[in-house]
Amino acid sequence: DGDGDLDAFVANQYGSKAGCSIWINDGRAEFTRHTGLVSTPDCSAVTLGDLDGDGDLDAWISNRVSMAPDTVWFNDGNGGFTDSGQRLGQSVSMNTALADIDGDGDLDAFVANSDWSPSGPNIVWLNDGNGRFTFSGQRLGTGNSFDVAMGDIDGDGDLDAWIANLGGPNTIWLNDGNGIFTDSGQALGNAKSKSVALGDLDGDGDLDAWVANSSFGENPSHVWLNDGAGVFTDSGQALGPEALSRTVVLGDLDQDGDLDAFVACMGTKPNMVWLNDGAAVFTDSGQTIGESNTYGAALGDLNGDGRLDAWAANCSLPDQDQPNRIWFNGPADDTAKSSAETVPTSRRFSRTGTLLPDDRV
Repeated sequence: DGDGDLDAFVANQYGSKAGCSIWINDGRAEFTRHTGLVSTPDCSAVTLGDLDGDGDLDAWISNRVSMAPDTVWFNDGNGGFTDSGQRLGQSVSMNTALADIDGDGDLDAFVANSDWSPSGPNIVWLNDGNGRFTFSGQRLGTGNSFDVAMGDIDGDGDLDAWIANLGGPNTIWLNDGNGIFTDSGQALGNAKSKSVALGDLDGDGDLDAWVANSSFGENPSHVWLNDGAGVFTDSGQALGPEALSRTVVLGDLDQDGDLDAFVACMGTKPNMVWLNDGAAVFTDSGQTIGESNTYGAALGDLNGDGRLDAWAANCSLPDQDQPNRIWFNGPADDTAKSSAETVPTSRRFSRTGTLLPDDRV
């Protein structure tokens, strides 16, 4: 809503409250549901960015439940959204990355699609600068993709794509600078990947990858290290072999200058925080952060204390509702308003007691 604090746009894909909801922050992490609800029944993921060039955050909504087209919603600057009228694709779209793919200064879209649909390959959509998208003609991969992350992987100044695949190894697609992608030929991992995050994990100046895998005991999450030219080597770490990882987000959680990992886990497995030693060697922080069938997570300073907090987007179980939860980083204080016990270090997360009652996310 443009008031300087972080709000939340939540995709709810099942149940009586299916659709999207917007939660407005008062600056102290007290959230109120916005009355301008985005009305779309198929809302499995949302990515925010300034799509029409007016300075506020618009929304690309990925729709996977009924193979409905993706939609674009324009923000009025106050957190009110209007449907742009565009119906983009007809796939089981799992997630979307927004980035300037063709180097013309606006945000384009790289959509990760599942091969559950007839049009399973991933799709690139190009923006005209006003938030109107045209299919690039590219259909990339057939690996039952779950997620995509974009960044300059090979160091040539444009944005490439790492695809996390559930039905095959992860793949990297290299951009020629004009938005045309070529498969790098690397087959990374052995499938069951559901999320990927890019960041400089070992401090050498290039983008590495944390890949969240989901399968009991068979496919722990992995860290892949970049040689600077876009060629990756497995770091050899098997992270969370029983975690049922669903989403990974990176941020400096312990304020030591490197990127740590917050991993959202499904079922009754707790979410996990992995701390980086600065050389991309990760240690489990030992925290049990909810057992709420978490499908998604986002990091940001929600209460204005300078530390990265976590929003956990939870999916209800058949016999139990699982509202979204906010977790504060650091000791409970008068800004955190934690209902949990005081946790004495900045590496610890304490629950706020705030339950944000969407049905399924």
